[in-house]
Amino acid sequence: MKLRISAREQRTLAVVVGLFLVIAWVYVALIIGPLLREARRGGEQVRAAREQLKVLELSTMNEAALREQHRQVQETVASLRSLLPAEEDVPRVIELLSDLAGRSQVKIQTIFPQRPPEAPGSPTTPPAQAGSVPVVYKDVLIQVDALAGYHQLGTLLSLVETGDTPMQVSSLEIAPEPRESKRFRIKLVIQAYFATSNTVAISGGNT
Repeated sequence: MKLRISAREQRTLAVVVGLFLVIAWVYVALIIGPLLREARRGGEQVRAAREQLKVLELSTMNEAALREQHRQVQETVASLRSLLPAEEDVPRVIELLSDLAGRSQVKIQTIFPQRPPEAPGSPTTPPAQAGSVPVVYKDVLIQVDALAGYHQLGTLLSLVETGDTPMQVSSLEIAPEPRESKRFRIKLVIQAYFATSNTVAISGGNT
């Protein structure tokens, strides 16, 4: 049995279908579309937030590593300073060198700390203003003029290099002594190290 639809019913059906299509388009355009755009925007914001979280996590890890390195540097500096005599102890180190020379049978003629060379016309910069690098130690050159034989000189150099006080031989000059055939004139420069009294503190990050 064939279903017959009149022309009027066909027009009505066409109007209904058209209205349905219009309503569907409006629904998609005004409701579904914005929802999809918001969903995409929300997904992008979530991804951006995740990236920012990763950056923050890496920054936190780097900050912790920097703090640990800063702590280790401070401990190293403190340990180094504990091994060095204070810079006010230069006379005591000179007295120690005199004692070592006596034990080595080296006859000292003069012993004194050398003055550090200064560039002509250049002002002396205070250590606290020299820069941001912490000044942990300073070295002082101590000159020893003496008479000694090779054996006595070797004994003195061994005592200087292996002693508890941090110092080393900077330079050595040997010349014959006409009045003594078994001894020579020596000019020995010892480089001694001292902890500075105005050490610049190492600054770390905010705690």
